[in-house]
Amino acid sequence: MKITDECINCSACVDECENDAIYNAGESYEINGESKEPLSDDYSFIVPELCNECKSCVEVCAVDAIIE
Repeated sequence: MKITDECINCSACVDECENDAIYNAGESYEINGESKEPLSDDYSFIVPELCNECKSCVEVCAVDAIIE
């Protein structure tokens, strides 16, 4: 799953993600206790290692900016 540059940073997907795999632009994240730099400073992003591809984020995206 990936968030495209059509993202409007509304955070609906961040709030919806049951796996805490989606973060706001510029936000660092953590895997196995290790802090990681943001994958994007411009748009919300999905951390592939945390995503189980349930697609609940796709359903709430207002602008269809999430693709497989």
